[in-house]
Amino acid sequence: MDMENKKAENRSVRHTKKRLKECLIALLKKKPYSSITVKELCDLADVNRGTFYYHYTDIFDMIKKVEEEFFNEFYELIDPIKAPFFQEADPYYILTKVFAFFDKNHEWCQIMLGPNGDMAVLQRFKKLVDEKCSSIWKEVGLSLSPEEYELFNSFIINGYIGLLETWLKTGRKQQPKEMAGFVTKIIGPTGLPMPAAMINQQNKTD
Repeated sequence: MDMENKKAENRSVRHTKKRLKECLIALLKKKPYSSITVKELCDLADVNRGTFYYHYTDIFDMIKKVEEEFFNEFYELIDPIKAPFFQEADPYYILTKVFAFFDKNHEWCQIMLGPNGDMAVLQRFKKLVDEKCSSIWKEVGLSLSPEEYELFNSFIINGYIGLLETWLKTGRKQQPKEMAGFVTKIIGPTGLPMPAAMINQQNKTD
């Protein structure tokens, strides 16, 4: 197969998967995934069932693969964030990208946070952010006990998740850049003000 045909095939696959995902989201807005059949999804998407089974084994497998794509993209977004970023830089830029990511994936996020969602997804998201936060605290020399790390990260993570959830549920009236500006306004220029304050306090007592 020549390069042009491969590109056309890849475009076709992307289009098919996108259409299936859109229709899956539409169905998940109405009922839990356990009540959705492959036939129902394929009829709605106007996709042959053989094509569906070429990419996925069943509805559950499709949901897991969509989730994996979501988390891979989110991880690529937050992975470059290191301690110097919070010590020296304005987080407005990265926060804008974070809110833009959730804006793009708003329907999927709302379903995962809703009655037909999967609590395991939320827990995985929290774990990912918790690991990133813990890594940053250690890089900047924040000395906390394991219990304090858990409490502190819970405060940060649940605050951000609550804000995201409210923004999504109220129709995303603010643009991602507006939300980024709002966050930096209410919690300070580091994006994570308490660690900075605690580090400064530690320095004073040394």
